[in-house]
Amino acid sequence: MTRWHFWGEKEFSDVYENIYIRSVMEDWFNIVFEIVRQIDSARRGAKSLLDVGCGEGHTTKQILDRIKGRCRCDLLEPDQNALSTAEAFLSPENNIGEIYPRSLASFRAEKKYDIVFTSHTNYYWALNQKDYDRQLKKVVDLLVKGGRALILTLPQESDHYRIMRREIYPRFNYAQYMITFYKKMGLRVAVKKLKMRMYVGDILSTDKNFDLKTFYKFIHNTDSFPNDKESRGFLEKIKRCQRKNYLDFKDYLVIVDRRPF
Repeated sequence: MTRWHFWGEKEFSDVYENIYIRSVMEDWFNIVFEIVRQIDSARRGAKSLLDVGCGEGHTTKQILDRIKGRCRCDLLEPDQNALSTAEAFLSPENNIGEIYPRSLASFRAEKKYDIVFTSHTNYYWALNQKDYDRQLKKVVDLLVKGGRALILTLPQESDHYRIMRREIYPRFNYAQYMITFYKKMGLRVAVKKLKMRMYVGDILSTDKNFDLKTFYKFIHNTDSFPNDKESRGFLEKIKRCQRKNYLDFKDYLVIVDRRPF
């Protein structure tokens, strides 16, 4: 399983915090609002939810705070420190159920859910295509009949992939593979194509390398800074892909209903 390096990094200079200041908040909250609309429209009445890979709970809270009616959300997250932070962060205002300190692959569900949602975690589910297929199937197996899975991920044409110096994630992680997989299962699949712009004007306006190298770490999922040659090559790719000082990661929200056609 691909490792996510960054939960332990809390200073402004570290990559996970750095990415927040680049993202266009209006774009991000439009994504949050779309996820909420899909949850609200999925089933009437109280809803049981599972957040796969909740991290420290920031996205979870943005979603739960806006759901209409009653819901109860279980949390699944392999990093114990991040999960503890999420539980403390969410519990005062949100109805949090069970807390599972494990990965999707090792998760053994005791129940099924109306909604399973996840935000940018599918890259870490498996190292090979066979195991990845197993996790894709597991997501829908976690649903009650008529339930809905909401998977936020990147399409092949995302600027995130276009600016990489080398391929980091296998191509079966792309949204298009997932969409085809679920359609072949005979499930109802819809896709919402959403903007997720990242500001890079600060990187383009200076010959200093700190922000460039920090952004490199995030894009390439590494805890090591690149050398100067790698940084210059990365900068050239950013210059070719950017439009008016922005990159667009082009988020896809893949919506899978556990109902056959």
